[in-house]
Amino acid sequence: MVELNFTLLYQVGGFFILYFILNALLYKPVLKILEERDKNIAGTKKEAEALEAELQKRLLEYKNKLNEAKTKAQEERLRLRQKGLDKEREILENAQKDSQDSLMEAKEKLVKDVKSALTQLKEESKIISKDIAEKILERKVA
Repeated sequence: MVELNFTLLYQVGGFFILYFILNALLYKPVLKILEERDKNIAGTKKEAEALEAELQKRLLEYKNKLNEAKTKAQEERLRLRQKGLDKEREILENAQKDSQDSLMEAKEKLVKDVKSALTQLKEESKIISKDIAEKILERKVA
């Protein structure tokens, strides 16, 4: 059986002495280091979360600016396209007007030329008919 004597008290006393010595020299410093490491990890984690939040904020700002730039570019492209279409329409209208003016000038010139040719032909026909009459009659016709 188990005997209870002074050796048990020595063992219990040795245990507590060893416990206090190890606690003071080993456990407390190790626990303190572990606690500091946990604090550092928590601080680093908070810092990483703050950096992640800042990164997300900046990414959102970048996307907003990119979308804004795309919208402005789209508007500018549409404005330039409309400006080009307006210029094209203006050029076509001017060309059509110029061609109509040229056509009218050509018609007027043709009418003048026809009148001039008719006048000239009338005069020449008088001379030719006079010459024919003189040849047929074999005398001068007045």
